[in-house]
Amino acid sequence: MPQPADVLYGSKQYQEWLSALKKQSMLETQNQSQAMMRAVMHELRLYLETADVLTFANAMPPLPRGIFIENWKPNQTPAPLASAEQFTQGVVGRLSPHFVPPDSIVRDVLAVWAQFLSPLNARQISSVLPEPLAALWPEHTTPSTTSAGPSS
Repeated sequence: MPQPADVLYGSKQYQEWLSALKKQSMLETQNQSQAMMRAVMHELRLYLETADVLTFANAMPPLPRGIFIENWKPNQTPAPLASAEQFTQGVVGRLSPHFVPPDSIVRDVLAVWAQFLSPLNARQISSVLPEPLAALWPEHTTPSTTSAGPSS
């Protein structure tokens, strides 16, 4: 039985996401892209119900899914999120003192997800975003087709 494309090409696919984020955010390295992606993912979990965390995770390809749920503690009451600025401050706090991300960090990560996920998976992700972050989700995106296989 052949391996599924998302397993066979998962690392390459994720590297494409990191390259796109590096370009979008005008970063110097993909290590910075990885740190930003992980910080946004881990901060997001704080504001989601358990069912929404699982919906989000299931909409991601295997490699980012694993990063998203890494060290997650299910069944915790989600923290209230008053604004996108509050969320961004939490992300910046996760990256300090090693790296100061651009002000557009959250919008840039959301743009990469919207670009590379299938339309169905992108809708699933956007449907669970807390209201202050939903306003940052790109409305008109075209999913990317890459040599790394399907995004879902």
